[in-house]
Amino acid sequence: MLHRHRAALAVLIITCSSPAVVVEGGESEPSSADADAPAESDAEVLARLKACSEPAQSVEAAGDIKARAICQAKLAELYLRGVEDGLAANMTAATELLEDAAGVGNPDAQYMLAVLYSAMHQPSEDPRQREALAVLHFYAASTAGHPGALMAMGYRHMHGYGVPRACATAALNYIDVAKKITSVYSSGMPQAVELIRLNLHQKDRKVIGASEMNLFVQIASSGDTTVAAAIGKRYLLGIEGFRQDYKKARHYLRMAADRNHPGALALLGYMYCLGLGIPQNLDMAYSYFVSASAQNDALGHNGLGFIYFRGTGNQGKNLKLAFKHFNESAHGGSSDGMFNLASMYLTGTGVEQSFQRAVLYFTQALDRGHTPAAYSLAVMHLNGIGTVRDCDIAVNLLKKVCERGEWVSSKLVDAYEFGDKEPDKAALLFLKLAEAGHEVAQMNVAHLLDNGAATLLQEATAADDGSDAGKQIADESRSSSRSLAQRYYELSAEQGSASSELRLGDYAYYGWGTSAAFVERDADDGVRADAGTAADGSDLELPDSFRGDDDEPELQLQPQAVDYESSLARYRRAAEMTVTGEWMQSFVARGAFNLGFMHQFGLGVSQDLHMAKQHYHRCREVDPGGLQTPVSIVLALLGMHMFFLRLPAWRVLWQRLSVDFRVHVLFLHAVGFLTLAIMRYRFAGRRRPRSGTA
Repeated sequence: MLHRHRAALAVLIITCSSPAVVVEGGESEPSSADADAPAESDAEVLARLKACSEPAQSVEAAGDIKARAICQAKLAELYLRGVEDGLAANMTAATELLEDAAGVGNPDAQYMLAVLYSAMHQPSEDPRQREALAVLHFYAASTAGHPGALMAMGYRHMHGYGVPRACATAALNYIDVAKKITSVYSSGMPQAVELIRLNLHQKDRKVIGASEMNLFVQIASSGDTTVAAAIGKRYLLGIEGFRQDYKKARHYLRMAADRNHPGALALLGYMYCLGLGIPQNLDMAYSYFVSASAQNDALGHNGLGFIYFRGTGNQGKNLKLAFKHFNESAHGGSSDGMFNLASMYLTGTGVEQSFQRAVLYFTQALDRGHTPAAYSLAVMHLNGIGTVRDCDIAVNLLKKVCERGEWVSSKLVDAYEFGDKEPDKAALLFLKLAEAGHEVAQMNVAHLLDNGAATLLQEATAADDGSDAGKQIADESRSSSRSLAQRYYELSAEQGSASSELRLGDYAYYGWGTSAAFVERDADDGVRADAGTAADGSDLELPDSFRGDDDEPELQLQPQAVDYESSLARYRRAAEMTVTGEWMQSFVARGAFNLGFMHQFGLGVSQDLHMAKQHYHRCREVDPGGLQTPVSIVLALLGMHMFFLRLPAWRVLWQRLSVDFRVHVLFLHAVGFLTLAIMRYRFAGRRRPRSGTA
């Protein structure tokens, strides 16, 4: 086992790629090579999929059956979200198509069917039955190598959702996906992964608008090498609103490189080294790396180390020089340099082997977002190489690697592009990622369902026409959406999302969503669920371990009642979170504010004004750049509230005032002033002349 993993890690040393860029709050655009090609409309896609989903009149060949299943799976997704002016949402039709396609082994259909079983529960049905069906379909898709299903099974075994909690099993599922992703990062420059939380205000997303992009381009064209290099890097990685475009990246990097900008020289070397948009030419890459490293550029040193490690037609292999330049790159702050230096220490190539130093530099690279470093550390923690054997750490690292792969990043890019324009499309993509354990996707799909922007997983209903019946239908639809959203808020909160914890506190405070309760099972009316239908038409029954005994209480979902104690617990968890990103500040601050409010008025907890004051001040400290005026007003009102509560009871206060001589004198003065005011008013009225008539 040790030898096998050491060999795998040794391959990773031969890398000239740049690490993934993971950004919270950025804005991205699709990076497809055919992005400029005209896209088919939903109506055209619908017509084409309907045609290829129809069963053939004769006996179909195996290839025809698989092709038909692919069409059925894609058509089912159109039925799930509906198509404007062409197809209303139809859950029944979508489920039937998915069941047909899943029955012949289509992994996409199996995965989507598992997502539906997991997300939706009938009001009178035990949720554990559908959860069991979801696990069966996730498992079937994972055996076919579906990356989402493997991630979903890893995520479930990691937390014990519907399956036994087993770290080793979670690692086995994740590592199959992570290994492929790492090999891609070692030989290319994948689309950078950007994370956008849809519940953030637009001003907090750090979005670069089209006008700002044009301004930067104009500045670069005017000869500013720093801006030109920055734009070239963004086009190369596909980040911060710049679509990944190697041609434009090379154009702007050349503008800066012509003026000897070290960063641009190094990135051009990467493009020639990896053959990004141009034919691969290691000798040309070497010349750029030499020019960049001469100015002590960390990326240039790393590229030069790679050339010396591998060797070219004109430049011989030299491991000592490779180690020297990797070391310079690592100390210059390059995560690639740290990773490659760690790999040399791990394998003892060109230097004395040291597992401890390998762990040190892998960890430093990981802190800078390096994806292959995360995989390498995960393998080392799994096997106890140079560090303590810790399966939990390994699984968390493998999960991070998997979430930077193409299966995730492509869906994130498409979902962000649909955004507010087509929320149901975005919600469907986020839903797939959410079941695979992606926390930001869980929060985003919950947000879209919660605010009513998306009506995914609901049958099409008539619009609210203002009548009582229309309002009732609208209320039921909103309640159903919130119940769906609640599940993903809960999953996101379990992964440490402050915004999801805060929203779940709101759900408990207002009595939104659902709650689970055990009810006695009726032996006469009890119905055992089945797992669907096999390809031969026979029923597939769930194992008894999933169905439970007839005497076992049944778990049912019920409308959630107002629960101040649960709300308080959620707000407290949100308020006590450590702020790890700027986006968290407002949510942690709001959690503290809500805690202060509940302590001030004794909601779910004994009234404690001093504790309320502490929470209000905590709100100010956490988000100093937020809205301070409401907090100041509340603190002023709290001071008045505290003064009022310190006053004695009215009877005691009256008795004390009635025996106080100073109060008597004050009362007499008040009566005297009042008497003088009345007399002055009366005498002034008598002296006023009366107006006569002509």
